[in-house]
Amino acid sequence: MFAGVNMLQLRGHHLCAAELYKLALALRPLCHRYQALFIVNDRIDVGLAAAADGFQLGTRSLPLAVARQLLGKEYLLGASIHSREEALAAATSGADFLLAGTIFASSTHPGEPPSGTALLHDIKQMLPTYPLLAIGGITSANAWQTMQAGADGIAVISAILNATNVEQAVSELCSAINRKESQEPI
Repeated sequence: MFAGVNMLQLRGHHLCAAELYKLALALRPLCHRYQALFIVNDRIDVGLAAAADGFQLGTRSLPLAVARQLLGKEYLLGASIHSREEALAAATSGADFLLAGTIFASSTHPGEPPSGTALLHDIKQMLPTYPLLAIGGITSANAWQTMQAGADGIAVISAILNATNVEQAVSELCSAINRKESQEPI
């Protein structure tokens, strides 16, 4: 695990398959070296070719049930969800984990209204044993709110990629999500 990162998701909606594959081939060995899972967003073909550990599927992806049928149980399948209904559908279609968002306003999803932490709370009440990750505008200042609402972990883009010191940014995020309730807010 590099600095506390235990999963890396390769996203590249703007990249062609060949470019995404080249990037996947570079990232996969690094993930395995640092004991982080390597997940490919949407592109099952690229992920299979690069020996990914799993896939993150959204509304533009193959349907989750179809992906599960193609891949079997050996690959992790995450589902991007934005509502209780989508969470329930993903759970019944074979998702291994849920990625809920956009929780807070996010520069990587401009124009998408934030759902707030209530979405996390509602999903966790409905599916208490399902692994639930929060995404969207999460920083070390608000990460604990997502955990209090029911998230089992967080997914971030800008909080790390925009950081001057990535290792420090990851450390601050890890501290934020692992702090005790009795501590003062960060």
